[in-house]
Amino acid sequence: MWKFLSLLSLTLATGAAQADPAVAEADAQLNRLIMAGDSQAAALYYAENFVLTASNGSQKDRARMLLEIGTPALHFKRNITEQVQVRVLGDTAVLTGVLHQIGSWQGQPFDYRFRVTDTWVRQGARWVLLAGHASLIPA
Repeated sequence: MWKFLSLLSLTLATGAAQADPAVAEADAQLNRLIMAGDSQAAALYYAENFVLTASNGSQKDRARMLLEIGTPALHFKRNITEQVQVRVLGDTAVLTGVLHQIGSWQGQPFDYRFRVTDTWVRQGARWVLLAGHASLIPA
């Protein structure tokens, strides 16, 4: 039994070591650009056919995301993904974690935590976000 658990631990550690740290860094950089309201720089991180599925079942495409990022009605005090795990298979990476957002939208304060799953794809030497899913974690 211990031999099996040791082998399992070695397998899990080996798999984790193969995760591309560039994906987590791209995600962190995108979060910083969103917090800064820099939709022009953020655009470089979204695939042309990006889609986000939100907690309420609605979907947002790339254009809508960039419009919201750049709107003066949105202010962030915090926009950080924690508990990040990245799984890579070929030119596709799946990032999971907990996104904590604190700020205001049209003057109304918010403090949300979402369980997120983001699919990143490698395009040349960089990673771009193809799809995201966010599920609200109840307070």
